[in-house]
Amino acid sequence: MKIQFLIGIIALGLLEESEGGFLPRLPHDPNYIQFSPRCSFYVVSVDSDEWRRFGLVGAPVVEPSRFNQGEGVDVLAIPFDRTGRVAFAPTYIYTIRPEEYRLQKMHGLLQGYTSKTDVKQLLGSTPMKRQIRGYEVWFYEFRVRNPFEENPFDSRH
Repeated sequence: MKIQFLIGIIALGLLEESEGGFLPRLPHDPNYIQFSPRCSFYVVSVDSDEWRRFGLVGAPVVEPSRFNQGEGVDVLAIPFDRTGRVAFAPTYIYTIRPEEYRLQKMHGLLQGYTSKTDVKQLLGSTPMKRQIRGYEVWFYEFRVRNPFEENPFDSRH
């Protein structure tokens, strides 16, 4: 009985440190930010293929351009486990630059602890929900503006 328990603990430890799970952890990944053992997230540019590699192709990201008057959408993707808790490091996909305000709010997303109710209170708006790799993922959209991409011929300015 003791040996089975010990083997189970070792196996869980190996799974925690492996590249299995929702997002593959790469050693020395510059996009991975960790504040504590339970508080980490990815911050990736829309230009990066990394968020697509994570399986987040359905993220409603919109890059600011002249065609949309310099308006865009950054997205925060939060995966939940079967118990309704944040499962892995959320991913913030930014278009222009990461917004510091959003990054500060993400400190409240603790893997294994923060519930769906907590996330709703922290982020407020209604997310878009999808099933990805067996996890429920909530996508929160944040409007951004790049004045350098505005259409100079728009009569509203």
